[in-house]
Amino acid sequence: MTNAPIRVLQVVPSLNRSAGIARVVYNWNRFHDESRVHFDFLHHSSRNGILMHNERYDEELEATGSKVYTVNYAADDLRRFMREVHEVFEKVGFSYDIVHCHMPNSAFCVLREAELAGIKHRVLHSHLNNSSDKFLHRLRNVPLNAIGKHYATDRIACSEDAGHFLFGSQPFTVINNGIPLEQFAYSLESRERLRAELGIGHIDPVIGCVGRFVKQKNFPFAIRVFAKFHEAFPDGKMLILGDGDNRDELKKTIMTEHLSDAVILAGVREDINKLYSVMDVFFMPSLYEGLPVSAVEAQAAGLPCVYSDKVPKETDITGTGAFVSLDNGVEQWINVLTVALNGGRLMENPILLEQRGYSAKANAELLMQHYEQLIAER
Repeated sequence: MTNAPIRVLQVVPSLNRSAGIARVVYNWNRFHDESRVHFDFLHHSSRNGILMHNERYDEELEATGSKVYTVNYAADDLRRFMREVHEVFEKVGFSYDIVHCHMPNSAFCVLREAELAGIKHRVLHSHLNNSSDKFLHRLRNVPLNAIGKHYATDRIACSEDAGHFLFGSQPFTVINNGIPLEQFAYSLESRERLRAELGIGHIDPVIGCVGRFVKQKNFPFAIRVFAKFHEAFPDGKMLILGDGDNRDELKKTIMTEHLSDAVILAGVREDINKLYSVMDVFFMPSLYEGLPVSAVEAQAAGLPCVYSDKVPKETDITGTGAFVSLDNGVEQWINVLTVALNGGRLMENPILLEQRGYSAKANAELLMQHYEQLIAER
């Protein structure tokens, strides 16, 4: 190995602050050693050259010395996406030792272009245990994922479940979605200050949801469950952090359930770590997941967590969560949420997460060692 840092191009769907993958790579960048590894980024969260998200990491990462390359959104025009990815690799591909692709259904293009550019180490990363919200998209993704895997020389997953989904019996390395645990620790000061800011009473029970407003997260279902919860707890509030294309649909569901005064759509905020202290229960009724970063964050804040049975069991790192089938009636969800609410905050969670390998600093170190091993084997 030379003294120069290993140069890695991280290929992600977006650098949207509400997206779990973006938060993962952002944490890697925060805790990596620049003398050993340098990160640049490529994403397709752009339409006709205009970035699609207002709250993003792009500028912050550029300010720390990373380059951020953007191409136009693949779903708008796949041929244009492929052409622009080709142009990026033709122009700068030679300067990278490793390409780390977090987009399995685009790897057929991204990793192929990396191979054509002479990049010997091409990492494919699995973050989910399903490939799409929509049946036709899942059908489309089967051949795309298969082709993409052909160009990968190394495989990483955020969980065993996500790894087996994408890679089957092929070997892969699990690297946890670590977070800066100390930043998510429960804070009474933050709880009181932010509850006052959001108009939430001191003892009002708060159910929290975090994530992009997409079908996968199943937020309209969460609203319908909360409507029944609200009947039992009239002072209850639901706090939803995030944004996305389905915002109008979600607002319509809130209005239909007559919950406009009880559901708070707080958007994408930089103080998300402090907002977990506002919540009393974390609620994730997702249709599928890999190992969601928000669930790790919620556990670090000591929140009791209620998940759908489509969320991998590995998500319950601290062994304190509850899983409910999406086929169960609303009353079952209410019962489980009520038990979680009455159980109170779990102050030992940060220690358990540290012990079980979910520190962002520790995981950045594992990733750097993984890269170093790849280069050493060349």
